[in-house]
Amino acid sequence: MADAKIKELCVLCGQAVEITGFSLTTNDGVQKFCCAGCLSIYQLLNGDKTQPTITPLLTTKK
Repeated sequence: MADAKIKELCVLCGQAVEITGFSLTTNDGVQKFCCAGCLSIYQLLNGDKTQPTITPLLTTKK
């Protein structure tokens, strides 16, 4: 029996996206990836379609 909860699939490899934080804004909207490797490869192959985004870093203040 199929899993009742449908997961988003990585735009590059088709694996389930189980970790948040690996997304990229493109001319086609927000694309989600399963890992940093897939995100990086997508950027290399489709650099002309991506839009710059700023992702805040998690830091601790001293």
